[in-house]
Order: sequence, then structure tokens, then C-alpha cells
Amino acid sequence: MPMKKSVRQIWQKSAAGLVVPAGTVSDLSSSSSQTYLQVKEKAVALEKLYKDSSIPLPPTCDLARLIADAKVLSDLWLMNKVNELSMALMFRGMHLDRIADAVLPLHLVPDRGKYLIALTSGSLDFFGRQQSRAKDVFWELEMWAVLRNRSLDAILSDPPDIIVTFEGAKVGIACKKLYSEKHVQNVLSQGVAQIETSFDFGIIAVNLDDLMPPDQIVRAPTQKAMSNFISSCNARFLQSHERHFKKYLASSRLLSALVSTHVLADVYRGKPQFNNTQQASIWTIPGLPPEKDRQLQNFYKQLME
Repeated sequence: MPMKKSVRQIWQKSAAGLVVPAGTVSDLSSSSSQTYLQVKEKAVALEKLYKDSSIPLPPTCDLARLIADAKVLSDLWLMNKVNELSMALMFRGMHLDRIADAVLPLHLVPDRGKYLIALTSGSLDFFGRQQSRAKDVFWELEMWAVLRNRSLDAILSDPPDIIVTFEGAKVGIACKKLYSEKHVQNVLSQGVAQIETSFDFGIIAVNLDDLMPPDQIVRAPTQKAMSNFISSCNARFLQSHERHFKKYLASSRLLSALVSTHVLADVYRGKPQFNNTQQASIWTIPGLPPEKDRQLQNFYKQLME
């Protein structure tokens, strides 16, 4: 089986007429031994990042296990031991690829040690639903990497989590990962507290991955159907908690919420069949002053490019 990877942008038009970044789809499935090797190279690069940063990578932590499995995946393919390749091993390779894309840019960050340590401090199992500091920090890094890839001037900072300088404005982005819908208002309240008065405006980036059913791959016949399904999950969440968004965002410098869900998908009529699919939906408080509304729209336009 060849293995290939592609990344493409998904576009979605809002009811207000603004074309927003509905998400990106990154595909990694069987197609070329070179790509298996590339996943291994990323695994090796992660090990080197820890070594160069003088940060231990405990062999029993989830990240170290994913790195080890990515090496095994490549080696089995290169040695033509196809019968020993399991779907579970391939899925773990896909997870490692996703992690590496967000973590490897940390080599540019002088104080990267605290992030590298946090990534080894708990579960990074994308199929499990165990709350962990590692997953929380990974979401911050993943959001930061997306911003950087769109040529936005984003830096990691605490608080909030990310600061972006855009059109002369200082934008604070608070990243929150949900594990339950029971206390959404508490999460939004924490995000509000993170956006200081020194910011011109703020955005809360909410990750919903762990609200999906555990230990399951989402199935759909086509990529469009998959994207629509995930978008509907995001929309349902926003509709269910709109009163909380209105309450906590309207009373602060937070102007907008970006809600993201990332799943391992089985697109059973598509090629490749298995892929990582991510969809993001954006909610903005109504009635913004024209200047703030223009600046926020320009920010999202650049984010989708």
C-alpha cells in the first residue's frame, strides 16, 4: 500500500456573508514508503528537539511511545514486512505526524522547555478521553502552529496562551480544551480572566476533540460528508451554549470564539480512506463597533489563507 499525505483548505460562508476558515484536512494514509520514512524522520526530529533542549523524554510517556511506534511503522514497511503492519500502528503514526507538526516549531522558542515537559506529563491518546495537561498544552501548540502557518505574528505567552500582533492591534488568544459540556461557563470565565486590559481584543479557541465518543473512528462516505458532520457538531455546541458565549464574551474584551474538532476519519468511499480531519467554526458577538468588526474579519481572512 502506498502512503501519501496532503493538506487542503476547506472554505465555508457564514450567514453574515463572511467566508471563514472552516478547517483544513490533512491526509496521511498508505501510499509511499518515502512518507512512512518522513513520519519516522519527524519522530527522530522530536527526539533531537528534546535532547538539544536538555529535556528528558521518559520512555514510558505517551509521546515517547508514539515516537517508537512511528519508527517501527517505517521500518516494517521498508523491510517489506507488510503482514506485521496493523491498523492500530498506522493510526498511531497518523497521531504522531499531527503532534510533530505542532511541536517541532518549538525549536524557535527560547523557553520551550516548559512546553516540552508538559507534553510528557500525561495522556496524548487521541482515542481516549482522559483529561491531561499534555493534551491541554498540545492544543495551545496546535493553534499556535496554525497561526504561524498563516503568516500571522503569533507568539506563545502565559497569560493568555497566544499573543498575535495584527494591524497594529494586540490580540490575546486563550486556548481551552473541553472534556465535558457540564461546565462550559466556567471555561469561558477562565478565558475571560486571561485576556488582560492590555489587549485590544481577545479570542477564545475551544477544542472539542474529547467530546467525541472514545475509541472510535468517525465514518462517512465522502470527505464532504465528513466535513459536514464535524461542522454540525461544532454548530450544535455553539447553539447549545450560545447564552454562555453572549454572557461572557459581551462583558469583556473577548470578541469571538473559534471552536475546533479534529478526528481520525474513515472516509470509506474516498482516497485515501483514513485521514485526520479538522473543522473549525467561528462565533462572533453581534453589534461590534465597525472598526473592531473590520479588524476581526481581516484577521479571520488571513487565518484562512
